[in-house]
Amino acid sequence: MTECRDLAEVRRNIDRLDEAIVGLLAERAGFVSQAARFKDEEQAVVVPERIEAIISRVRHLATDRGCDADLMEALYRGMIDAFIAYERGVWRAAHPKR
Repeated sequence: MTECRDLAEVRRNIDRLDEAIVGLLAERAGFVSQAARFKDEEQAVVVPERIEAIISRVRHLATDRGCDADLMEALYRGMIDAFIAYERGVWRAAHPKR
């Protein structure tokens, strides 16, 4: 991580990262949409074991990078909740008669 000289530089770096993050989240949303196609029932959108595996992996990644694992877990749980709601919407749109 770069040591910034002032707040403006900090903000420029955050903005740069936000651009990258939004691009990655958009890509993730595309895969979430695809996942909905493979699920026969709406209940299949939520797989608790998969969620916990993601959280465990993210906590390890955070620790390996010297980041607060609790912060990353909180962020990912919020993101996963949002993507579950998104996937439910995609699933319902693809299965309107159910």
